[in-house]
Formats: sequence, C-alpha cells, structure tokens
Amino acid sequence: MLPRPVALNCLARTCCINAANTARSMQQPGLTFVLAPALRFLYPDRGARERAFARYGGHSNTHAFMIPLYAGILLSLEAQIARGSLPESAVHSVRDTLATTLSALGDSFFSGTLRPLWALSSISLLLSGHIVLTAVLTAALLLLVWLFRAITFFAGLRHGMSVLLKLKRLDLINWGDTLKMINAALVALILWQLTPTSAMPFPWLAYGLATSALLVTAWLVGRMHLPRILLWALTLGMLILMDEGLIGM
Repeated sequence: MLPRPVALNCLARTCCINAANTARSMQQPGLTFVLAPALRFLYPDRGARERAFARYGGHSNTHAFMIPLYAGILLSLEAQIARGSLPESAVHSVRDTLATTLSALGDSFFSGTLRPLWALSSISLLLSGHIVLTAVLTAALLLLVWLFRAITFFAGLRHGMSVLLKLKRLDLINWGDTLKMINAALVALILWQLTPTSAMPFPWLAYGLATSALLVTAWLVGRMHLPRILLWALTLGMLILMDEGLIGM
C-alpha cells in the first residue's frame, strides 16, 4: 500500500481528470496527473520512473465516476511492478480493456440511470414546491457518489484486479434496469404535473394520457431510433402551448 498522504493526493486529483483532455489522447494528461505522486514514490530511480510515466503516454479514456477505481487498480499493478512481482508489460495488457469495461459500466449506471433519476426526481419535487427536499436529495446523492469514489479507489489499490469480482457482485447493471423503470414512472409523473389543470376535467385522465405517451415514446425510441431529446422538446412545447391557451382539449 502507498503511504496515506500519497494515496489521498492521488484520490483528490481524480476530481481533475477531465481538466486536461485532448482530442487525440483524451484523458491521458489527467490520468498522468492523477498517478504522478504515487509513481514518484514507487520509483525513486529516475530511469524506472521515466519508464513508468511513459507507460501512460498513450490514449486513455473511461467514465469520470469510475476513474478512482481505475486509478486504484493501476496503482496496485504499479506497486507490484515496483516490487518485481509483475513485469512492466502487465499494465499495457490490461489498461485499455479495463478502461473500456469501466467506461461501459459508468455510462450505463451513472450517466444513463443515476443522473436521470436525480434530475427527474428534482424536477418533480420542484414542481411540487419542495425546494429544501430537492437540496437535501442532491446533497445525499452527491455524498453517496463521493463515498463510492473513495471506497472503490482504496479497494482497487488494496485488491487490484480481484476487486472487479466484488464489483460484479454489486450487480449494478440489473440495479440500473430497475432504476430505469423508476425513471419512466417519474417521467409520467412529471408530464402529469406539467399538464395544466384546466386542460382536463378529470386529472387521472391526464395521467393516463401521459403514461400512454410515455409508452409510445419508448416504442419510438426503441424501434424507430428517434432522438429522445427531440420527443421531449415536442412534448414540453405542447404543454407550454396548452398552458398559454393556444391549444386546448
């Protein structure tokens, strides 16, 4: 294990991973910045240190929320290389595959599920006038994400590649599928909340229409591959026109 100050320095630097992106190497400058304190500690010999930095001179890109785990696993491998337990080529054989795997997981769970859950929940709460509750929800989710980042970083640093088996047992993909169903229900709820009260004599009819619209939208996105943002913009525009009395039902 690295000394605690060095490990915490690397963890703090993961927040800056996207501050130095390039079109060619993507996150490579940021990743080098993240790993730099540990590499300087692990390789006091200048030649070995230069070779270590050179191992991260190519393209690198993964999901921002998975960077702490990614960096922790890489540093675990580097610690074994520094001890002579692994050859220097060990990093090259796993780095790209690991980045792609973690990126797919992060895109599916965090960007594709958790962020929309927070956004939809916040919109629904704000439409209901619960401003303080929205702030509490945002702070709680932010804290959970930070805990996830810290825990996965130190897990990767301590256990290396074997931590991926523990991550698999969390079953984030299936959790994501469950949360996406909740997101769908939240979309229907928001459509109901946005529907002007004067548009329908019975609000449950509006709710039923909103749910039907959601199912049709899901079919259009899944089968016709229409952009979701376009369908959402059309729906929001219709509701604004209804609210202004330009169209009615």
